[in-house]
Amino acid sequence: MQKIERWRVEELALLLSETAALFKRGDNSEWANVFNHFHDEAENIISKVEFNVDSLQRLVRNIKNCLSGSHYFNDILLWHEDSEERARTNKDFHLVKARLLNVLNELEKLTTQRIH
Repeated sequence: MQKIERWRVEELALLLSETAALFKRGDNSEWANVFNHFHDEAENIISKVEFNVDSLQRLVRNIKNCLSGSHYFNDILLWHEDSEERARTNKDFHLVKARLLNVLNELEKLTTQRIH
């Protein structure tokens, strides 16, 4: 297992916060609350002197479960009364979701123990 730099988990926390804010902006408080919870878990991991790798792996797995497969999450369209703002919010959401998936995949690689 490789050493996980603090900045990687901080990046995850920022993306989770940004995702929650987009859900809130898109009138979807339920998913905003889910991602606020994920953000709180990431912040808790960051606050420790030494990372709890098991907690980080569990967090990564839970977030990836939301983002992958035929889950309802993939079909979410965020709402706003202003059609331009709605389009911008949904575009931002898809970009953040892609960035989040990249960070999750990287963290997953770093937390996976390699057996030679």
